[in-house]
Amino acid sequence: MEGHQSNIPLSLSCAIIEDEPLAQELLKKYVSRVSSLDLVGIFDDAIAAFEQLPHQQPDVVFLDINMPEMTGIEFLKAYTAPHPAVVMITANPNHALDGYELGVTDYLLKPVTFDRFLKAIGRVREKMNGKLAARTPAASTKTISNNQDEIEPEYHSANPEFIYFKTDKKLEQVYYNDIVFVEALGDYLKVFLEGRYLVTHLTMKKLIEILPSNRFLRINRSYIVQLRHIKTLEGNSVITTTGQNLVIGPNYRDALKAALKKWSIS
Repeated sequence: MEGHQSNIPLSLSCAIIEDEPLAQELLKKYVSRVSSLDLVGIFDDAIAAFEQLPHQQPDVVFLDINMPEMTGIEFLKAYTAPHPAVVMITANPNHALDGYELGVTDYLLKPVTFDRFLKAIGRVREKMNGKLAARTPAASTKTISNNQDEIEPEYHSANPEFIYFKTDKKLEQVYYNDIVFVEALGDYLKVFLEGRYLVTHLTMKKLIEILPSNRFLRINRSYIVQLRHIKTLEGNSVITTTGQNLVIGPNYRDALKAALKKWSIS
């Protein structure tokens, strides 16, 4: 469905349309955990949302299908374009086809898990970026933008000691030494620092290309660990200096052992 903005913002405004209190609270909790999401409205029924959403103009709507008076499907059919991106939510997988025929971006089955929620956000961004690219002629030269949302930080330098992560509406500088480990969550990464963590929209493949290979190592499909923060290697897992127990994938054991062997005393 066509996004209502001409530029893809780093931060996405969102609204929740859900009549079940527990499901509503869970979605609200998930939104609060992603710094790049800004919750602008929560609605118990589709009729109230139908009247107020045009004024709030969210980038994405989390829409329950089974609601009294007006269902999510009826809401979509009646809503006047331009539409925000829509992520449909229901306990009945049989409704998926109806939703996709109406152009929804993603479809979440209850109970919604956080990693699947993050994947849906990633798909929203991909679709919005795809529409923007289709409207924007390819440029032969790189230009500098005054729009902070379009800043693409330069990660590589002669002797980098830090990286910039896109979080919420800003670029946050993080020193390599402060990164304990990184966890993949769909199209997002959860970067664990000492005493806190941040969530950024980035792939593991891209990050492993950026981080210094002599200091960071991927130990399975979901984790990258900084070698200086591996406190214990025991069996098929490592324990970090902050106490997390991370499983080592079979395909990554030899590389990890070889890396640690450089500092081991036989």
